Amino acid sequence: MRIALVGGPSAGKTTILAAVTGHDYAASVVSQAAGKPRDGHAQVPDARVDRLAEKWKPKKTTRAMLDFNDTQPLFFSGPERDRNRETLATIREADGLAIVLDDYGAEARYGDAAAIAAAVEDYRAELIVADLDQVEKRIERLELSTKKQHPYRDVELKELAVHRRFKEALEGNHFVSTVKLSIEEAKLVKGFRFLSEKPLIVVLNVSEARLGKTPEVPALTAKGVPLVPLAARLELELLQMPADERAAFMADYGLTALATPGLVAAAHRALGLACFLTMGDDECRAWTIAQGDDAVTAAGKIHSDLSKGFIAAEVVAFADWDAVGGVMKDVKAQGKFRTEGRGYLVKDGDILNIKFNV
Repeated sequence: MRIALVGGPSAGKTTILAAVTGHDYAASVVSQAAGKPRDGHAQVPDARVDRLAEKWKPKKTTRAMLDFNDTQPLFFSGPERDRNRETLATIREADGLAIVLDDYGAEARYGDAAAIAAAVEDYRAELIVADLDQVEKRIERLELSTKKQHPYRDVELKELAVHRRFKEALEGNHFVSTVKLSIEEAKLVKGFRFLSEKPLIVVLNVSEARLGKTPEVPALTAKGVPLVPLAARLELELLQMPADERAAFMADYGLTALATPGLVAAAHRALGLACFLTMGDDECRAWTIAQGDDAVTAAGKIHSDLSKGFIAAEVVAFADWDAVGGVMKDVKAQGKFRTEGRGYLVKDGDILNIKFNV
């Protein structure tokens, strides 16, 4: 799953990419200037994996990963705006969007909730206009095609009805994601990858002096859009320091934790993802699934053979395992160890052992 970093020129996207993925910042700048945005992998922070590793001391510890993509700037005025089409095409391939707002100058641009909400609305409008253009073109093609009798006409009529609903929503300044679809309808339009169906997070790139001063933004909260403030340049510098030096510098800035792990975690949640856990002497690992995935789907994340030959899943919640110090006989004695079948919906933090036969 991939998050595209979206923002204006000099918003700090390249710095943030380097901070969350460990990419070389200078190389990323050169790549971005050449029109070749960089991709990178970020570990999803998870204290549960650390606890499993502490208990088992495995040969290998693996955390969930999330991809980030640094995109070309978006423009809202001037001749550069014509370049947005190419950038939006790149963004369309992502699974979620992180809007990066530049507020690290001497004067605060987004010092209050209204200013932040207005800036995000500019981006929302750009996504809506691009999707509306796509929907209107598709409606035009379908209206022409469905005037004739052909084997796929009934399917196209159903798709046309969905696109008309999308058009109505977009013209009302609502995202495509607000339109409720049946499973059948969703399959009809799955390949269009609408910009306004993607979950959003907002990253406020502030100066060091304004850390801890970000206002609450009710307009974002109401839409379920998380707001993550960070000082991108400072964050990158801190991450490049040895751990003991970093702690001293963070104390100077009044920081108790780095912001980038919170950004990665917020992106992971916004995408509707969860993790189940496996443990053992060889490896302790977090596996990414979609919220609501069943046990067979989870088994397939480990290996296709486990889903094909699935028999059952042995399950214990991490909190129950940790509460007794990771002693399985105590977990079982308390009735917290369960055997679940194919239809079991895996919960975030479940520790699984898959029983299978191939």
